[in-house]
Amino acid sequence: MVSALSHVIRGGNDPSGVVVFVASLQEQETCDVCGLTVPDECLGCELFDTRQETRMKKYRGVSLKASGNWGAEIMIPGKVRKWLGTFKTAEEAARAYDRANIYYRGKNKNAKTNFPVEDYPDI
Repeated sequence: MVSALSHVIRGGNDPSGVVVFVASLQEQETCDVCGLTVPDECLGCELFDTRQETRMKKYRGVSLKASGNWGAEIMIPGKVRKWLGTFKTAEEAARAYDRANIYYRGKNKNAKTNFPVEDYPDI
């Protein structure tokens, strides 16, 4: 067995005994999350990446639900939690939070909003 492998490694019947390895090194893409080569080593980190923008907590009063929708809730004066609903996008949920916050606290400095208060002239 060893002699057969040695024979193959030496290049078969080539009497010079010089071994020539030809390797085609392809440019391999690396995963941005784990740094491993895709698809050989990486197992799909982008599916579990918590750094993705869609999963980041970006807005006040907004959270990502298990269903993939965004939920909005607010603590109204008196320490009562008020559920505002679920929304398709984080921005919709943030705007619902802003409207509720302005409604309960007014358009003064006490209303900390995600977007400028001037965006809500109807409240």
